[in-house]
Amino acid sequence: LHRRIGRKGAWAMQRPTDDEKRARSLMLTSQLVAGGGAGAITKTSIAPLERIKILMQLEGMTHAADRKYTSLFQSLKTVLREEGVLSLWKGNGANVVRVVPVYALKFAFNDEFKAIVRRFRAEQSAAAVAAGGAATRTKLSFGERIAAGTMAGMFQIVVTYPLEVTRTRLTLGPGLGLQYKGILDCMRKTVRSEGLAGLYKGLGPTILSGAPYVGLQMTGYDTVKNFATQFDALSRVDEKTGKRRPILVASLLCGALAGVIAQTITYPGDTLRRRMQTNGANGAPRVYKNTMHCLRATVANEGVAGLYRGVVTNAVRAIPGAAIQFMSYEALKSVIFL
Repeated sequence: LHRRIGRKGAWAMQRPTDDEKRARSLMLTSQLVAGGGAGAITKTSIAPLERIKILMQLEGMTHAADRKYTSLFQSLKTVLREEGVLSLWKGNGANVVRVVPVYALKFAFNDEFKAIVRRFRAEQSAAAVAAGGAATRTKLSFGERIAAGTMAGMFQIVVTYPLEVTRTRLTLGPGLGLQYKGILDCMRKTVRSEGLAGLYKGLGPTILSGAPYVGLQMTGYDTVKNFATQFDALSRVDEKTGKRRPILVASLLCGALAGVIAQTITYPGDTLRRRMQTNGANGAPRVYKNTMHCLRATVANEGVAGLYRGVVTNAVRAIPGAAIQFMSYEALKSVIFL
């Protein structure tokens, strides 16, 4: 990257110094570590609720007339009775392998895209001052924060999507007649029976719902967190950086609120992507021709409510999940001097 200093319409280029490059590299590494650690902690904590939610989302594909999973507690009892306690964490090992890069990239991309916008704003302001005008706004607007979060979500999804499909299939396992020995076995069987494209099933609805979800989540969290730092009871001054940071309880509440709002808004897209990810899995007959057919068939067979199947379980899952995610990220950032 470079700095641009404007003077009467002319732009001069200046490359970053070695110290600036090292500082940015250290910052990015720290963001990846904090984000990856937050992801592993979060997913392990809420794995049972995550599995129940996915089972409820996908049941309409094969049990439209006679539902096996009707509510959160009934589904928990059914899974415990049929598969045992440890089954609630089925696929969690693979999920942790998946979410470490997912969360690391999500937070790192989000922070990096926000930094790019801030640098652009600072350059505009410096150019205005150099031209004899007044300094312009350098603080990110609400729309710019959403754009940064959405771009972060899109990049993260494209990079890690094969792991997302693999994790979904490993979580379901025998429930849909799928038998895999592990991550590599699942990938091999998927490619062998469905081609390389099988690892990217549902990518369209995932981008359409997942990227805005990340944008809404990250922006919502930033907005609520910034509001919390205005109150002494909810924040403190970090001795290392001199900046105000929300206390852990405030981070938990901010993360929970941001997560519930973002996931509820984008939930129909999440249901569609889960169904497309398992559509024709392991060589089974395809239930849906494409995403639009999935949408039409789901609404026709189950009503609009079919798109929101498991949404209550998702909200229950999202509250501790989002809270733990952001709280652990803030805690890890403090530990590694961000």
